[in-house]
Amino acid sequence: MHKIVNPFYAALVVVGLAFALTACAYTVMSFRHLDPHSLDEPGLSTLMKEHGLVILAVELGLLTVLTIAAISTDDFWSRRAEKK
Repeated sequence: MHKIVNPFYAALVVVGLAFALTACAYTVMSFRHLDPHSLDEPGLSTLMKEHGLVILAVELGLLTVLTIAAISTDDFWSRRAEKK
């Protein structure tokens, strides 16, 4: 029997990894900015400081939508695999 993979699962893996990396970067940025003597560093630290919460919120929203889509379409992809 040929197994057809639900494409929403693949998207969930990609967005989940992006969310995990963003959460780690945001956490590191938060701890680095606890030191009052640290200078504002350009790059990822500044990006996370200015837009980190929005990026995390968007990724969390995508995870929510993709999870609902994966669960909702699981029967469809299972039946499609059984037909082949």
